[in-house]
Amino acid sequence: MTAAPPQKTTLDQLRAQMQVFLDFPDVEQTIQEEVEQSVSRILLSKAQNGGRASVDVLADYLNAPNMDALEERLKVIIGLSRGSLERVKRIYEAMFPGVSWSRLRHDANIRRRIAAFLISPHAEEIFIPQFIRESFYLPNNWIELLQDRNYMRAVVQANMQSQYAVSMGNALEVEVGRLVSGLGYAWGKGAVGIVDDKEVDIAVPGVASPRILIMASYQLTTSSSQSSKANEQARMYEAVQRHNRSRAQRNAPNVAFVNVIDGGGWLSRPSDLQTMWDACGYCFSRASLDGLRVVLAHHL
Repeated sequence: MTAAPPQKTTLDQLRAQMQVFLDFPDVEQTIQEEVEQSVSRILLSKAQNGGRASVDVLADYLNAPNMDALEERLKVIIGLSRGSLERVKRIYEAMFPGVSWSRLRHDANIRRRIAAFLISPHAEEIFIPQFIRESFYLPNNWIELLQDRNYMRAVVQANMQSQYAVSMGNALEVEVGRLVSGLGYAWGKGAVGIVDDKEVDIAVPGVASPRILIMASYQLTTSSSQSSKANEQARMYEAVQRHNRSRAQRNAPNVAFVNVIDGGGWLSRPSDLQTMWDACGYCFSRASLDGLRVVLAHHL
């Protein structure tokens, strides 16, 4: 007797199974280690302060070993002033026309002028719109804050929100891949012709001749890019459906399109969640991943 085909989870069932946060201890540990390393790099020691003029302290603080470290320190300072790195770069271009951004690391005079602007934006003589100047304003105790490890940890964690969310999403994808491998199925990741060479997270048994395409998505917070992602996956699903209806596929097994979706960001955008649910043959959350076993067994 032929087993009944797997049924797609309803949207209400999916929503009930989804979680706001996902628990991946390895990711948490790795991120926390990176936070502590970053704090150690950006912390201002009392020896660096030494009672000197604040502009000298800040100029020396920006004397970083490489551009990545320099931008990391700038982001901390800019975070305290409520400005943005992109605006600092535009201000730099106005101050030093034609001078490479990388000169900031090598030229003490350039660092001092940037430091002076960040401390007293209204004292800079070149034209910078008032609106731009007023988006930079360091608090009076910025030196003390740079020396406060707990405060710097909070700053670093705020700056790493996107990295944290991406790491959690990658962990979800890895977990799905391990499930597929653990059941003895081969799979690949990459561009798949059926979906107009869009990248697929997991193509079983491979990207060349897939039978199952799996997309995994975790969203910690809401984002304007979610609608774009949902719409792109809808186009991918339409491409799969066209492929399954094509003459070349007559008497050949259909390709299944599976969405694995989770996180508070998706839960908070019902219309995008609806699109993601619509745009697949099967839909799972992390908590309901066991259902993927049935889909794999049925289509392979």
